[in-house]
Amino acid sequence: MTTSRRGMGELEAEVMAILWDADEWMTPRAVLERLDSDPPVVYSTVMTILRRLWKKGMVNRQRLGKAFTYHPVKGEGEQTAERMTELLDAADDPEGALTHFLAGLDAKRRRQLRKLLERGRT
Repeated sequence: MTTSRRGMGELEAEVMAILWDADEWMTPRAVLERLDSDPPVVYSTVMTILRRLWKKGMVNRQRLGKAFTYHPVKGEGEQTAERMTELLDAADDPEGALTHFLAGLDAKRRRQLRKLLERGRT
């Protein structure tokens, strides 16, 4: 019998996507109900993931009765941009990394990037 395993951080990414989509404070139960995961996860796993995200500073939490509710600290775009900057800063050859990144962009994304860069010049 083969068991499929998630890659490191996949479940955290799925939970963050749910929180960003909801744009409201969510309980672990509400996150679990929206989580379409294979293999399925249990409530305690979702609680663990949310607690880890809170300890990493990626989500805020507040008490609601006996439970906690969670909400992202930053929006998805801001979080992605920070991660991209961290990766670029960590590269031995940032110019080479940018060159490879740009080479991988399709024409539509290149146009979007050009527009953003032009806007930044004013």
